[in-house]
Amino acid sequence: MSAPSIGGVPSAMPDGVAAFGDHALPPAREALRRFAQSLGRSGPARRACSVIRRLVTLGRVGPYDVEAFPGQRARLYPDQNLSDKRVFAGAQFWDWIERAALGEAVRSADEPVYFVDAGANAGLYTLAVRAEARGKPLRALAIEPDPENLSRLCFNLASSGADDVTVAPVALSDHAGTAYLSASHANRGELALAETGTEVPVRPLLDVVRDAGFPRIDALKLDIEGVEEQVLRHFLDHAPTALLPTLVVIEAQRGAETPALALLRKADYVIAQRTRMNAILRRSAGE
Repeated sequence: MSAPSIGGVPSAMPDGVAAFGDHALPPAREALRRFAQSLGRSGPARRACSVIRRLVTLGRVGPYDVEAFPGQRARLYPDQNLSDKRVFAGAQFWDWIERAALGEAVRSADEPVYFVDAGANAGLYTLAVRAEARGKPLRALAIEPDPENLSRLCFNLASSGADDVTVAPVALSDHAGTAYLSASHANRGELALAETGTEVPVRPLLDVVRDAGFPRIDALKLDIEGVEEQVLRHFLDHAPTALLPTLVVIEAQRGAETPALALLRKADYVIAQRTRMNAILRRSAGE
């Protein structure tokens, strides 16, 4: 099994972690789960996926080893992580507009494609982009500071043979140092810098991208729970033009006009699409 790299150094699977497949669903339940993935995105399909999810997990406690996206394996924890829950049965509904925009950006970019997943969680966005690339050469950078999420991220990448992904185990800020990270007990995807918690290293986005050796960024997904403005301000103030992302997907819930969006607009980005949770921006033509 290929392993992802951490800071450019190949990493091994953690000792004592069950191999992918050890948490597979029984065949009949897996067939039902896959049926949910084939239902399309209509209203009735959404309701059917919710029912199927409950049936498939009835009497069982996760995790579950599944093919999350075509060719991409993941160990999902639906009871602990909202993104895992949504992808587990009915992945076609999970951030599909954002994924479509990223897929278009990936397929129209030069080779290799450079993708940065800032706030990678367990790696589902990175895996989705790998699936959207459809075999096109890709280099991805997955940034995730939380030790538990980091372990799950590395497992999912290794299970998918994602040796084209570099993992940076840091939180993002506008300076280098350390900080404390707190996690939500209800959803492991909700992490935030806090006054107490797990101590983690922090670094500016530009430093992390440069350490990964990226000459450009074709697409950036930024979901870092409230520090987007300070991270983007430092990045936009110091990054050379060549490193400014062509496409940005950033959290901006329910059409909110955030300081981070204002920074991107000032840097000649234009909002192309809004979803319930995110904004999708592209650099203005000719920039």
